Amino acid sequence: MFFGQNGQGKTNLIEGAYFAVAFRSFRTTAIADLIAWNREAAEIQAGLTLRGLERTLRVRVAVGKKSTTLDGKVVRRDSDSLDGASVVMFGPEDLRLLKDAGSERRRMLDRAVFAVRRSYYREAATFQRALKARNTLLRRGGLVAALLESYDETLARAGARIVVRRRELVEALGPRFVNVFSEIHGGPLARMRYRSDAEVESASTEEAIFEALRHGFEKDGERDARRGFTGYGPQTDDLEVFLGDHLARDHGSQGQMRSLILALKIAELHHVRACNGETPLFLLDDVASELDEERRGRLFETISAMSCQTLITVTEREHLPSLPGRTDWQVSQGRLSLVGG
Repeated sequence: MFFGQNGQGKTNLIEGAYFAVAFRSFRTTAIADLIAWNREAAEIQAGLTLRGLERTLRVRVAVGKKSTTLDGKVVRRDSDSLDGASVVMFGPEDLRLLKDAGSERRRMLDRAVFAVRRSYYREAATFQRALKARNTLLRRGGLVAALLESYDETLARAGARIVVRRRELVEALGPRFVNVFSEIHGGPLARMRYRSDAEVESASTEEAIFEALRHGFEKDGERDARRGFTGYGPQTDDLEVFLGDHLARDHGSQGQMRSLILALKIAELHHVRACNGETPLFLLDDVASELDEERRGRLFETISAMSCQTLITVTEREHLPSLPGRTDWQVSQGRLSLVGG
């Protein structure tokens, strides 16, 4: 556990741990934002236990450059040698997830897919490159139908894979999410679903999803040309969470919303462990103070039962109960001091 006043570096510590496992930040996509002022680069070294083996991971980031080695050998984030390495992140911004823009919920889904399928970001990157190329073409104007059609084919193929991965995740999380929310909060019944265009939702296989997406891109081609961007596809999909028959973001109380998010994170923890056969690293950045005593109790009960390595940041040590194996560190001006041991 890491405690200290705001602005002392607690979130930087959590971000470094997340980056070491996920090879990306949960906070920013700009490499420059990861490097301290007046420094040219940042480095992370982490010891990992994977499939019973002790490994050493080193990451170095500089503007325009990023390199990672595992036991001294260059490694990609989707490498088989990192199979089982996973991280689940829970920060105060997650408590606003259901009311935030759909892009935040899509990002959450994508992180959760990556935690159990390291090749996913390569698949997602293929989609993003195709989407960027199509949008560039749309902004140029004077479109040639045949050229636009070639982009539609690539985008639909990559998009179908994204939809399949996200659907699989939501279907797997669903039962765990329902059960955990019921234990935390009781009624009403909670549920969630992955929402796409109606034609895509009715498609049950990846090939059928591909055909539905390709048809949608073709149908919206002229409208996209007028507005200069692609307004159809997985980049507009969403995760919908319901309380009974009503959308939680419109009808849920603050307490219900926090229970829903907590249930979602606990469901994700169990899902990642079940898929990987390894317990994920769990990062909690200043969340304990945002939860009431009952919800904190449920969260830490789950952590204790799973015996997962957990890094927790708080401003006040008193926000945390006694946990097995707990070690406290004070964070002050970017430096750590062991407290009480």
